[in-house]
Amino acid sequence: MAKLKVMSVELIAPITQKEAILDYLQKKGTMEVSAVAEEHTSPQDHSQDCAETDADALTLQNALNVLDAAAPEKKPLTAMLEPRIALSEAEFAEKTAKLPQILALANSVLALKREAEETKEEITRLQVENDTLQPWADADFPVRSGTTGRVSYLLGSVRKAATREEVLDVIAAAFPDIDSVDVEIYHTFEEQTTFAAFCMDEDAPEVEQALREYGFVFAPDCASSSPEKKISENQAKISESEARLGEISKQIEAAAAKREDLRFGLDALSARKDLLLASEKTGQTTRVFLLRGYAAEKDAARIKKQSEAKFDAAVEVREPAEDEDVPVILKNNGFASPLENITGMYSLPGNADIDPTGSMAFFYYLFFGMMLSDAGYGLLIALATGAVLLFKRNMERKMRNSVKMYFFCGVSTVFWGAMYGSWFGDAPQVIMREFFHKEIGPLYIWTDAVTDTMNVLIMCFILGLAHLFWGVLMKGYTDIKNGHKLDALFDTIPTFLTVLGIAPVFFNLFKQDTIPADYTPLGTFFFNTFTAVHNALQPISVYLLIAGLVLVIATAGRHSASVGGKIGGGFYAVYNMFSGYLGDVLSYARLLALGMATGVIGQVMNMLGTLPSNPVVKVIMFIPVFIAGHAANLAINLIGAYVHTNRLQYVEYFSKFYEGGGRAFAPLEAKTKFYRFKEEM
Repeated sequence: MAKLKVMSVELIAPITQKEAILDYLQKKGTMEVSAVAEEHTSPQDHSQDCAETDADALTLQNALNVLDAAAPEKKPLTAMLEPRIALSEAEFAEKTAKLPQILALANSVLALKREAEETKEEITRLQVENDTLQPWADADFPVRSGTTGRVSYLLGSVRKAATREEVLDVIAAAFPDIDSVDVEIYHTFEEQTTFAAFCMDEDAPEVEQALREYGFVFAPDCASSSPEKKISENQAKISESEARLGEISKQIEAAAAKREDLRFGLDALSARKDLLLASEKTGQTTRVFLLRGYAAEKDAARIKKQSEAKFDAAVEVREPAEDEDVPVILKNNGFASPLENITGMYSLPGNADIDPTGSMAFFYYLFFGMMLSDAGYGLLIALATGAVLLFKRNMERKMRNSVKMYFFCGVSTVFWGAMYGSWFGDAPQVIMREFFHKEIGPLYIWTDAVTDTMNVLIMCFILGLAHLFWGVLMKGYTDIKNGHKLDALFDTIPTFLTVLGIAPVFFNLFKQDTIPADYTPLGTFFFNTFTAVHNALQPISVYLLIAGLVLVIATAGRHSASVGGKIGGGFYAVYNMFSGYLGDVLSYARLLALGMATGVIGQVMNMLGTLPSNPVVKVIMFIPVFIAGHAANLAINLIGAYVHTNRLQYVEYFSKFYEGGGRAFAPLEAKTKFYRFKEEM
């Protein structure tokens, strides 16, 4: 459990070497660059370059989306475990030089996509035009409304079956003064009638108005040829367009072979933008530039040595001042490092904090296993993650840590499942009874959590109390580390005495006087040990309580300026201690509740699978119910165990000593998605 010592780094070099130095630092990825605000330096504005980089990246991403949609990649489920492709600095530079060609490829893919969309729109337009012309297909004359110079003719249709007399009546009803009008019906369908209306030119507006109110729609303008010929011409164009769509599809699929080039381009542009943003943070004059930042102590020494050797640079490494906003870098062993992300989700340690990751690791895995608490589920998790760790040794650190976390959680789950005798619920007993007609006894090493709830609940409270006391010890350790030895004494000893003094009274509410008849030797040992400790504490609990209360009242308000404040602070601390610890300890009942939920649901699934009385039907039904039921139970309770284990750390444990508020270390590095730099000496 450690925070690495972070040093402040300041580098001055000729302005001509600025780009090379930033590129070197990015490839190392071990230094965070901070903004420089010196009076005699000026920042550099790269907003235009960043905007152009973003535009190019958007072009590449859109082209990649087109290729992924046209030619999806078939990846195995284990693909997410694969690391990014490693490139040397020379290989990265060589591929970066091809960015113009990569952008040209992306633009050609997008051009093909646009052409395909335009071609589809043209096909749709032609099909709609043909559908509109279809009612006029038998007409052997050009279809177009117009005038002869004295007589207007209006060609169109209404979406109903209509007769000549009905159309004339509509016109007459709207404009009774018009007497020079005629109608010729061409086709009458069930839901459409095509016709032409003839009238004098001066009456055309009124006739058109009457027909529109009737639902009249003008026929498509087909003046150059007959409708039949026009339909044929359109169909030929549709065939040509569909053939072109096929060619475009093949060209896009062929371009998918260069998908990796687009991915590299995205990474290269991302790295370029990070360099531009880092460059904006530096200060510069006409001849030199100034760069400041932070790095771990070991990395800072390496940066100084290599920068001064490779460039005309002067590097100063010093300890940060107290008022500096120093980032946090965590470094833990293989058992605790998988939980660094859990700490980070809450808050990184502040300047006065210790790294809590290592101190919570044992309890985190322990509590996770108690909540999931099925040895069968734990075995599946441990075997799956163990196989990944064994056969996928090249995983990147973040992914490897995630897999390791679930491996340790799986091992803990196997342990607690065996303690409770839960192997896919009561699957061994059910299978032996229902399919082999043999009865086997319980498989627990300690006890059955479903039936022996009180003793399991006591164990949960004991572990919870140990967890809380460990947090109090971490508070004392933090105080000593920060030079507050009296605070360490007054914030730990009174708490231990008070809580241990009241604990026997609390446990009397749940304690059983006799050992259950079906207890195992291990269960008997636990029961006798707890009883012995409880009986030893009970006679002296009053004295422990009194001593603890006196110390709390006397010391809790010590930071107050007035006597009344000191006394009031002491009594308020007593109230907070009783209410806070009571609520905290009771929170650990969730260890039993979630463990019971897993076991009971598993038993229900086994029972549902064996409901049929017919042996053949029972086998056929049991297998899918067993697989689906336990898969759902595992998924639901895996989420529950993860959430509630985190809660016990964040709310109960961290509240005893941890403040947080630290800022994550954000080094200048290539934040790439598909490629990474090889680690070179």
